[in-house]
Amino acid sequence: MSSAFYETLHSRMARDGRVAVATVIERRGSVPREVGAKMLVSPLGETIGSIGGGCGEALVKRDALDVIRTGRPVITRVDLTEPITDDSETNCGGIMDVFVERVGADEAPAGGGPTPGRLLEELARARAGRRPAVVATVVGGEASPVGTRLLALPDGEWIGPEVPWREPLAGPIGEALASGKSRRVRFLGGASVDVFLEALPPAPDLVIVGAGHIAQPLATIGKALDFEVTVIDDRADFASRARFPGADRVIADDLVAAVDRHPIGSGTFLVLVTRGHRLDEQVLRRVVHRPADYIGMIGSRRRVSAVLDHLRRAGVDEATLSRIHAPIGLDIGADTPGEIAVAIAAEIVKVRRGGRAASLADRRRTAGA
Repeated sequence: MSSAFYETLHSRMARDGRVAVATVIERRGSVPREVGAKMLVSPLGETIGSIGGGCGEALVKRDALDVIRTGRPVITRVDLTEPITDDSETNCGGIMDVFVERVGADEAPAGGGPTPGRLLEELARARAGRRPAVVATVVGGEASPVGTRLLALPDGEWIGPEVPWREPLAGPIGEALASGKSRRVRFLGGASVDVFLEALPPAPDLVIVGAGHIAQPLATIGKALDFEVTVIDDRADFASRARFPGADRVIADDLVAAVDRHPIGSGTFLVLVTRGHRLDEQVLRRVVHRPADYIGMIGSRRRVSAVLDHLRRAGVDEATLSRIHAPIGLDIGADTPGEIAVAIAAEIVKVRRGGRAASLADRRRTAGA
């Protein structure tokens, strides 16, 4: 789950006061959503986000309204293992445990910990510094009250009350910070505790170099996929807030200079869609050795082959060239700017999640170009 959910939560608390948050904390078998998926429920029953839809979500929504009224957190078990019939809605074949709690901007968690307002402030700082975070919430057991909340940051920074299980939690928190994966942890002993560790890695960084007709829909899709989006162009009338209202950063500057200044590393996805192949090549030469997770460049197979030949002659080895996704995008027959943006975004998701769909670059590689 991205920290963007907490921003939405903050705005809804300002409007509605206390609301309920439902979080998938464990799953077994085939279920519709991942661990960490969240849904917000207002006092009037409005929902934001989803934990899977269908009858299971309706059950959680009903419990959420009770939690808003009573203030007592619950774990709702959504069992989707019933036999499939014509009347089945979402019998996927698995089970989800969903933790439901009431939250208010200034309402301290039972057992202590940062209020949602304080939590949002700290998460905003972590996001600005591209630092991971883990929100640890007690969901059961005897050692601490259910709802006790802690915020863990790198280098052992810890915001929340002292708890008897802090030392054994250090290892799982370190793993969650490093992997970005949420998990449920149970400690048994003199006093048991059941804790959900919600990993909040830095948002992936989508850097779009070129602010033309493909960049606009791609920036919109990038935000829908919870990327931080940066758009760079050397034309101020193209790199403008009017054209990219949802982007996190819109930079009008020399392309090479702007890319050189931008931090590029793990979690960075670079898309080169400038107005000309010479500009694409200039930028590509500056980034090809930098440790981005994805480098994609638009262009026909002929144009791409020419650019790669130039890089070979400049001494770039084949292993490095193989990192370049060009022609860019998945092979879906895209033609319009919007379709091409979808193909690019889909290829980025493929790389990020380890998918197996065919890319246009695969055809070039197969042809030996």
